[in-house]
Amino acid sequence: MNFSVTKGRGAKGASPIVNMTPLVDVILQLVIFFMVTAQFAVLPGLKLMLPELTSGSLVQTAERLEVNITSQNDIFFEGQPTTVARLSDLLDQTGADGREVVVLIQADQQADYGQVFQVIEALRLKNFNRVVMGATLPPEPLEQ
Repeated sequence: MNFSVTKGRGAKGASPIVNMTPLVDVILQLVIFFMVTAQFAVLPGLKLMLPELTSGSLVQTAERLEVNITSQNDIFFEGQPTTVARLSDLLDQTGADGREVVVLIQADQQADYGQVFQVIEALRLKNFNRVVMGATLPPEPLEQ
């Protein structure tokens, strides 16, 4: 920062003046830097092509566990990769009661039916009987 001393009329001493231009320039550069880098912080996600739901209702609940199955038959429990054998251990670690918790299975359209069935069977063996299959709603028709 650039400090300079000026003597005003009737001033008994020198008063410093702070040049704010460099400070504002630095702040603007930081704002631009954070705006640009924030665009690169994209959370990794699973790309699933869910089947469309033509009728029915969506289940909304506070207690929900999520299992995703990709088109390559990879299994993810709550966003973490796992296998069918390890799924039962992960269910035990959650400490969730199978009678109260809804398990949402989101399987890709191209996922192997056998893999989906094995996941459902692993859930049933741990007494998770409230299993819901994920789907997408078709787009609403535009009113004309």
